[in-house]
Amino acid sequence: MPPDDARHAAGAVRVPVTGSASVDGVPAPGVLAREFTRFLWRTTGVLVLLTACYYLLPAESPWHDSVAGSRWAASFLSLCGGVLVMRNQLRTARTERSVRARAEAVLTALYLLVLVFAVTYDRMARSEPDQFSGIHNQTDALYFTVTIISTVGFGDITAVGTAARAVVTLHMLVNLIYVGMALRVLATFSTPPPAPGRPPAQVRDVADS
Repeated sequence: MPPDDARHAAGAVRVPVTGSASVDGVPAPGVLAREFTRFLWRTTGVLVLLTACYYLLPAESPWHDSVAGSRWAASFLSLCGGVLVMRNQLRTARTERSVRARAEAVLTALYLLVLVFAVTYDRMARSEPDQFSGIHNQTDALYFTVTIISTVGFGDITAVGTAARAVVTLHMLVNLIYVGMALRVLATFSTPPPAPGRPPAQVRDVADS
C-alpha cells in the first residue's frame, strides 16, 4: 500500500464515534438514553395531567359557585396540557418508525380510555346510586375502571342496574378492540423500514422469481 493511502486509512480508523452515531443501524447509547428519557417524561406527563383533570372535575356545573367554576377551569387547563403533550406524541409517532414512538401512542390511548370510562362510571353513580354497588367517589370509579381493563375482578364493586351493565359490557368490548389494535400497531412498526434504494423483501422475492 502506498504511504499516502496507508496514512489515509489510519486516519479513517482513528475517527471518533460521536454520541449520535450508530453502528449497523443501532443507535448509540447516548441516543437511546435521550429517547428513553423523553419517553418517560411524555408518558408520565400525560398520566399526571389526565389524572389531575379527572380529580379536579367537580360534580356540580361550572355556574354552581365560584369553587366549582375554579375546579372546572383547572380541569380544563389540565386537559389542554395533556392534549398538547399528546399532539407532540402523535407527531413523533408519524415521523418515527420505532417501537418507542408507537408505545407512547398506545399508552396514551389507554390513559384516555381509563379517563373516559372512569368519568362515565362516576357520573352514573352520582346521578343514579342504585346502578352500582360500591362506587361512592371518584377513586372508586377509577379503581373499578382499572379492574375492568386489567380483567381483574374482585367483586367488591358490581354493576347492578341494567344501564350500568350495558356500559360495562360496552367497556369490555372496547377493551378487546383496544388490545387487538395495540398489538397490531406494535407488531407492524417493530420491523425497521428497508434501506433507501432497496425494495422490501416481498418485492425482491417477486423480482427474483
